Amino acid sequence: MVMRIKTLMLLLLTVFAASVASAREVEAADTLSARYVFENAPLEVLDMLRPSTRLDMIDYYVEADSLLTVQNALGGQSRLQQLTGDYLRLAVTPVSTLEIKVLPCGKDFIAMTLYTVGADSIARDTEVRFFDSAMRQLPAAKFLKMPDPRTLFNIKGTDITEADLREWMPFQTMELTTGPGDVPLTATPTTLSTLPQENAARLREIMTPSLTADWTGSAFRFRRR
Repeated sequence: MVMRIKTLMLLLLTVFAASVASAREVEAADTLSARYVFENAPLEVLDMLRPSTRLDMIDYYVEADSLLTVQNALGGQSRLQQLTGDYLRLAVTPVSTLEIKVLPCGKDFIAMTLYTVGADSIARDTEVRFFDSAMRQLPAAKFLKMPDPRTLFNIKGTDITEADLREWMPFQTMELTTGPGDVPLTATPTTLSTLPQENAARLREIMTPSLTADWTGSAFRFRRR
């Protein structure tokens, strides 16, 4: 009898979980837009703002032609800074931003999200994700191959070795930014802000400040230096 009850409870829980998952499914957008992505972004992308709060921010920006500062999950302030058909920029906290960019991909569109954390005293670092029109996450490596930050340092003709780079920068940080329309993707290494001043000064002289990547219709390609 106990076993039957446990089995029945397990069955009910399974059905309930399936119904909840189904209710949370996002219907694919007929025309993907930055606004749609913002409103339907999964929690792992934007867990700081509830969907209802996001809708309020959009309404103020679009309907009232006004900026709305709202309270986020941490009790801080978030602010929608820019919104076009294919681009959105949000100040999530004083030290974090979210950018959304809609990209044409074949006969369809995909969305890229750039979540950047950092400040002048904290090395900025960006997490990049890609989604289809139903907000299903896609493999990022298919659309963007990140440059090795070490390739940004021209050590030829210096007394700095690759071993020095590995020792000084065991962990790499990089900030990614973009914009509306044809604005490309910019990758900026930020690791120097975490290094001792002497090492940072030596590397700054041989560093390429940033790299630019263009969207080809299927992936980002960094321009040759």
